[in-house]
Amino acid sequence: MTQPLQLVFEFAEEKTTNAFMATRPLLKHRRCRSVLTKLAYVRHFFPELRDRTIRVGLTKVASGMAVPGGSEIWFNPNQISYHIIAHEFVHLLQGIDNMPRGERSCDLYALARHWTLNDRTPCYLRIPGRLVDVDGTIRAADARLIYRLANQAIELKKRGLRNYIAHFENTVANEQVGSS
Repeated sequence: MTQPLQLVFEFAEEKTTNAFMATRPLLKHRRCRSVLTKLAYVRHFFPELRDRTIRVGLTKVASGMAVPGGSEIWFNPNQISYHIIAHEFVHLLQGIDNMPRGERSCDLYALARHWTLNDRTPCYLRIPGRLVDVDGTIRAADARLIYRLANQAIELKKRGLRNYIAHFENTVANEQVGSS
């Protein structure tokens, strides 16, 4: 029986062990190394997952899937992006530390982790087409803007705003390009 692949990464800021256990189908996939490298990069922005081993598998039914509060995630290696990984990591955190449930809030909290994770359009939130390239990628300046506005919306939620997601979408829609 083959041992599952386990990667350990250490970052300069503090000692962390980020463990992924790849399923056998993922280990056999030609993009396994790329998937695990992207996972490690995104996990750096999720210190809450530092001490958890995450089992990573493949799916063809969606870009990514995770069970809220669980420790297993599945990705389609042909459709993976930093945003999709961040979105699925947020699912792992849902129900912990007042992290709200739901796909739309999951997208928003993923957008607020770090601007470099905003590489593709979210699946559940409206982002104006003028901020997105034809292939669905988000330019760096616009990724920073989206990151800033997502954090503002989450701060407003903490202050009691109930429709913080709609507020985010309206603010992004009304924001002038290049005003970040």
